[in-house]
Amino acid sequence: PACAGGGGEPVPCRHRGLPECAGGPDHRAVIAAQPDRREKPPPGGRECAAEECGGALGGAAACLTPASSPRQARLNCGAQLHRLEQVRVEAAHRQPLRPPAQAQVLLARCYENGLGVAQDMDTAAKWFRIAADQNYAEAQVQLAYLYELGAGVPKNDTAVADLMGRAATAGNAEAQFNIALYFSQGRYGFAKNPEQAFAWAKRSADQGFAQAQRFVGACYEFGVGVGENPSEAAAWYSKAAAQGLEKEGSVFNTERVYTMP
Repeated sequence: PACAGGGGEPVPCRHRGLPECAGGPDHRAVIAAQPDRREKPPPGGRECAAEECGGALGGAAACLTPASSPRQARLNCGAQLHRLEQVRVEAAHRQPLRPPAQAQVLLARCYENGLGVAQDMDTAAKWFRIAADQNYAEAQVQLAYLYELGAGVPKNDTAVADLMGRAATAGNAEAQFNIALYFSQGRYGFAKNPEQAFAWAKRSADQGFAQAQRFVGACYEFGVGVGENPSEAAAWYSKAAAQGLEKEGSVFNTERVYTMP
């Protein structure tokens, strides 16, 4: 098919073989290959009748741009269809990116565990710190562990308390359980406080953290930081057991040990 508007020579459309034209007062489309298509003069007689081009752009008039010559019409439609293709390709290949801090934590773990690179605790600590400075809770927890061990950084009890506290306040379940342990054991500047230990463990347990669920069960069983309640104790022990943690009697005095990767 070709369009014979404006006295210019017919110009084949680049989109699905539809017509394109220069426009003009005598504009009309001649579509021999589609006899059931009725002729439709455009508004003002200056635009192209290739409606499908506009439809391909979600209603934008790709080939309905006024043009003063066949060349201009060809440029108008060609440029807009090119943009359509760019948008389509960009949409097809666009993938959600990891947040920078999450990627930094993954890189830190590679250095921490020697995955794909030589193990380097100093570099691991560096990347954990970069992510932690963005208030990324997982990085704060991992960096606190390194300060606790003195791995890649000097031992620093103040840094442990600060980083773990920030992560716990942000809602990280693992950090909340660690804060519970600090209150329970009186470590890292936290005075012993059974009620606070229970409160922080309960926050963590409510998020499904298994060690916290077992801790809460023990609190209810022995009345530590909360009144004794055998049925609650059994319920929380059951939740922990469902995740593979059985009841143990040393839950209050076992010091957690974090081994080197």
